[in-house]
Amino acid sequence: MAFDPEELVILTNHGTMKLRSAVARAMTLPFDERKRATIVRKGKPATLKFERIKNLAAGWAKHLAPSE
Repeated sequence: MAFDPEELVILTNHGTMKLRSAVARAMTLPFDERKRATIVRKGKPATLKFERIKNLAAGWAKHLAPSE
């Protein structure tokens, strides 16, 4: 499933921002907050829990990493 990094979403307790920013911010939260992080979006799936957020961050990091 493809996610648009420019999609406007809500990171619970942190407000509205682009999906790329919400994922980055969620990954920098303190451990206890990170595990409870939720991104709410208009598309399906409508909510992204931390495991999905972590997978998105890892996937985007692979695509953005400089090739060797």
